[in-house]
Amino acid sequence: MKGWLVSGILFYCFFFNFFKEPADCTYVFDLPSRDDTFLNQVYFCQPDSGNYYYYSVITTSVCNDENCKLAILKVIWDLAGNYTKFETLSGKPLTKNDHIPFTVTDYDKLHSTLQNATSILGDKTKDELLEKDSLKYSEKIDGFTGATSKEIKEAVVDGALYSTYTLWHLVNGDVRKQIRKHTQSTYDAQMEAQLLSSVNPRTVLFGLKNLDESSYLQKFPQLVQILQRGNPLVNFYITKRLKPEIFQNPENRAAIQNVWESLDKNTQSILSKLFEKPTGGG
Repeated sequence: MKGWLVSGILFYCFFFNFFKEPADCTYVFDLPSRDDTFLNQVYFCQPDSGNYYYYSVITTSVCNDENCKLAILKVIWDLAGNYTKFETLSGKPLTKNDHIPFTVTDYDKLHSTLQNATSILGDKTKDELLEKDSLKYSEKIDGFTGATSKEIKEAVVDGALYSTYTLWHLVNGDVRKQIRKHTQSTYDAQMEAQLLSSVNPRTVLFGLKNLDESSYLQKFPQLVQILQRGNPLVNFYITKRLKPEIFQNPENRAAIQNVWESLDKNTQSILSKLFEKPTGGG
């Protein structure tokens, strides 16, 4: 335990002496590591390009013994707190069992897993990752090993069970709520536009939930573009908040008719009822 703790402290001393956050980024809060040993600073970045984001250079242990190397990587989230991507630091590759470095395929698998905010990993405790009837004691790691639970195996990087599990919970845990809270506290037109143009449906939904009723009329052309993307949840959310009055405007009716064939059947059904419903809620 003391071995990796000392090495981690030394790394932090080195890292923060040489690492400077970009000028367009500001510190917003701390993200504790898996065992609360490290406090990873989360930054909010507003580059001139307008593509705002959050990031943190995460350092965390991934198992309970000093034989495991610390996992160190830069993680980026969007304005809704949804994971976007990660980057490794030079000379600090992620490793699997026996300190074998990740392959390109392993990194791709990790990225795919971290993207899945509804992964089965979110429903499992650490004790549920291994099949209980296959546990056996290992002197090499001074602990227990065993076969990965079958339902977990497809969700993790082969040979990096605990790394994948730990990083998923850090990236998709409470940090998402904290990011959303900060975004809402500094909300502006640029943030709204970025959220609504996202390719991530969960991010778009966060943007839509920040719109007031009048915005659905004012931003109708943009909403039509979102409907065309064809995400069932997003489309259901939009159409259930549209008022019949919107379709008093011939341009709005024409906009829907122009994209009608590209809409899913459920969206068409809801919109048809809005077209037919008398204005004023009659």
